[in-house]
Amino acid sequence: MNKEFKNLSIDCLTEEQRKHHEKVVNSPIRIMQVGEGNFLMSFFDWMVDRAIKEGNFDGSIALTCPLNYDGKIKTLNNQDMLYTVIQRGFRGEEEIFETDILSVFSKVFNYNVEWDTFMNIAEMESLDVVISNTTEAGLAYKKVELENVSEDGLYPGKLTAFLMHRFEVLGNISKKLLIFPCELVAENGRVLKEYAFKHLEDFGASQECKTWVEENCVFLSNLVDRIVPGYPRDEEEFYFEKLGYKDGAMSMCEPFFLWAIEGSEELDKILPLKASGLNVQWLDSLHDTQLLKVRILNGSHTLITPQSILKGFKQVDEVVENETMKAYLNETLGKEILPSLKNKTGNKEEFASTVLGRFRNPHIKHKLESISMNSVSKFSNRLWPTVKSYIEDNNKLPENMMVGLAGLIRFYQVEKTESGFVGHDFKGNEYKVFDTPEVLDFMYNANVKFEEKNEDYVRYVLSNEKIWGEDMTKYLNIVEVVTEKMQSMEKEYEPVC
Repeated sequence: MNKEFKNLSIDCLTEEQRKHHEKVVNSPIRIMQVGEGNFLMSFFDWMVDRAIKEGNFDGSIALTCPLNYDGKIKTLNNQDMLYTVIQRGFRGEEEIFETDILSVFSKVFNYNVEWDTFMNIAEMESLDVVISNTTEAGLAYKKVELENVSEDGLYPGKLTAFLMHRFEVLGNISKKLLIFPCELVAENGRVLKEYAFKHLEDFGASQECKTWVEENCVFLSNLVDRIVPGYPRDEEEFYFEKLGYKDGAMSMCEPFFLWAIEGSEELDKILPLKASGLNVQWLDSLHDTQLLKVRILNGSHTLITPQSILKGFKQVDEVVENETMKAYLNETLGKEILPSLKNKTGNKEEFASTVLGRFRNPHIKHKLESISMNSVSKFSNRLWPTVKSYIEDNNKLPENMMVGLAGLIRFYQVEKTESGFVGHDFKGNEYKVFDTPEVLDFMYNANVKFEEKNEDYVRYVLSNEKIWGEDMTKYLNIVEVVTEKMQSMEKEYEPVC
């Protein structure tokens, strides 16, 4: 870096901004947020900041990280809990370049280390909302004892302990607690509630506690939509120059955003985001919106990411500007993804066109590496339903989807290093792979077990019900087709002697 910049802190604020920040920091905690990732900070927290500035929300957020990787937590605490959201892209024909310093947090901590702090927040009568984004892999049931949940539990178990403690301290408090799981899982509210009640049973909760959770904790299925590439590492100096300070937690996002929630609009009075003019939709059913978003936008991301990394691409916009990859994605959407939606949705063709335009946003440097995290569970949730629908309609496998699955399996041919799990692309360049320990260990052991990546290897990988959700090998000739696609990819990039 050629120039020294001061770090973002209250010293960087105007007098008006400082007063606003102090007011927020000293306001009651009304939201408990589990997830310090770029998405929630550029989506939900950005909306809460708008509602506060509109005078519609009087409160603050307590933020914790779901995993014991607390680099962002430390950065925020070093910056007086301030950070910047940068919007770049287009709103209609208008080019957007907006920056906002956000003041929404009054407590930032790691609940894996500071469990007592988490429990103390459960005791607060001011609390109205619990929101999470722990990725698809984090929204899962793992049997654990109550006394060990702080160390060994996943988010649903920890949330259940939080709710039990709230009931134990406050009793049958009648005010509603809105619970928003923003993990990209269909019917995420119902799923989290189901896991919570399993844990209530496991933890020996009283019938009174179970009744209180049923009647006063509102688990809301919801769908989030905003492309958030996060920290602009390759252009950080440019943004530091624009901002006039250094911000280790700044995040880039597109102007477009949508939060669709299945529930009564009456609940907007508790969390008045729609009332603040934000694009929040309270719906009777999320079904159609969910299908469009997950199968088209998220499905496209998951389809192209592993194979694109193998081919040497770094960002989404590079992929969709490449003629071969653009044609592949357009063909997959037109022949495999959109037909699987049948007549269940609105204008799916228009939505697909809008998504491709958002992918091409030249200002959004969306790293494929960040999208690749937990790709196995993403494939199961975002693409596998499309594959099964296509098989049902055509009695054959969708060719382009099988290319995507082959690329995914090749992507997970990993090795263990001191810095984590890594793979090598078709030209031998190293890339990092991020997933749950269960998935990474299985893929690593499979890579070691089968020196030759033949049908036996593919059958072994695809038959693991624990990581895919079911045994994929029972579907037609999927083993043979995926093996052929994977071997063809490899041959295409073999050096010519």
